[in-house]
Amino acid sequence: MRNNLAEKLEIIGSIFEIDGMSKLLDKFKKDQNIVQFNAIVIQIESLLLKNNAELADRVVGISLGKTAEEVGKLSDSEYAVALRNAITGDVMGFFASSGHTDTQK
Repeated sequence: MRNNLAEKLEIIGSIFEIDGMSKLLDKFKKDQNIVQFNAIVIQIESLLLKNNAELADRVVGISLGKTAEEVGKLSDSEYAVALRNAITGDVMGFFASSGHTDTQK
C-alpha cells in the first residue's frame, strides 16, 4: 500500500519547488470552470517539462507503474495523457489535501 509513498512525496515536493509552480497552483479556485482548470494543468505540465523533464518522467513512471525505459517508449500522446493524469491525480490530490487550500481544489 505504501510501497511508493516516499518516492511519490519526494516527487511531489520537488514539483512544488520549481520556480513559478506555486504561482500556478494558487490560480486554482473552488468554483473554477473546466476550461480554466485545464488551462492551469497544461501550464503546470509545461513548466514541469521545461524545468525538469526527468522529474516529469518519474511522476509518469510512478503513476503508471512503469520503468524509466518503458516511459521513454511512450508516444507523445500517451505521455501527455499519463502526465496529465499524474498531475491531476497524484500532485493535485496532494495539493488539495494540504492545509494550503483548506482541503479544497
